[in-house]
Amino acid sequence: MISIRFLMRKLADTNYRAFWETAGRVARKTGRSRIAILKDMASCVMKHGSGYVDYEAYELYDMSESERSGFLTIGRNNTLVKTLNKAELRDIFEDKAIFNRRFDKYIKRDWMLLDGSNFDEFEAMCRRNDALIMKPLDQHSGYGIEKIYTAEETDLRATYDRLYKAGCILAEEVVVQSPEMDRLCSTSVNTIRLVTLINNSGEAKVAAGAIRMGRQGAFVDNFNHGGMAVILDVSKGESVTDGYDKERNTYETVPELGTKLKGFKVPMWDECIRLVEEAALVVPEVRYVAWDVCVSRDHGPLLIEGNSYPGQDVTQYPKLGLGTYAAFIKILSE
Repeated sequence: MISIRFLMRKLADTNYRAFWETAGRVARKTGRSRIAILKDMASCVMKHGSGYVDYEAYELYDMSESERSGFLTIGRNNTLVKTLNKAELRDIFEDKAIFNRRFDKYIKRDWMLLDGSNFDEFEAMCRRNDALIMKPLDQHSGYGIEKIYTAEETDLRATYDRLYKAGCILAEEVVVQSPEMDRLCSTSVNTIRLVTLINNSGEAKVAAGAIRMGRQGAFVDNFNHGGMAVILDVSKGESVTDGYDKERNTYETVPELGTKLKGFKVPMWDECIRLVEEAALVVPEVRYVAWDVCVSRDHGPLLIEGNSYPGQDVTQYPKLGLGTYAAFIKILSE
């Protein structure tokens, strides 16, 4: 149920120019009038909690009311987060240092936090690792991440001071992924996005999944930074779609490598499922989490991060009618 408060806030916050421009693009694409599209968009806001981005990205204009009911819109997502996740525990997931401490068992790699006075520890970590991933604590979607090659850093003290001043203070060992995952992109760590829900019986279940991959030459796989994704059948860990990017362009194969995307099987799938279902119960008051998992060469599946405000875009595929909302509601009711 979409709340009245959400609808009122949506009306107050709406970028009406973007709403108008979106209606124009959809009108040109469908051959319908802009006024008809605007009325349909407004109906989708009221009935399904969608925004203008949802309407265009998920191609809601080309769906029946029944099909629209199965898609996770921004309004439905906000309601799930508010209902299922205790707001006072959000920092466990939003602050990467707190997350790593709480989920250290599942991180399975070397990491430390720069605090301005632990240069010796950082220097020792650089001696142990050829490369490090440096992250800010409060950024998402790949923003602010830096990769440093320790042998190339001729003045580690200056590097430490620069990173600390910039707030890029979480240092992590670079994960080496399995050879199978290299077939999707060999320069980025390609992560598996798995969404878990804790149902009314207190069981954690995987509700949706996707693989995110970088483009050859990039070191991050982020969907918002030029990467691609495929949707997974979570019952068997196999891709059921071609690849797609943020603009919903589709790809039968990885452009640079030729790997066929539909039918790609995630290695060590059962272990991936066990990992996130176990991790989901560490903080059971946060019942709705999107986990990023890497299948590493040396340690098997491990956690990259968890998100207590999951995005709704990467695990849905409008061209095949693959929405997640109906599946979420079914699991929650069990």
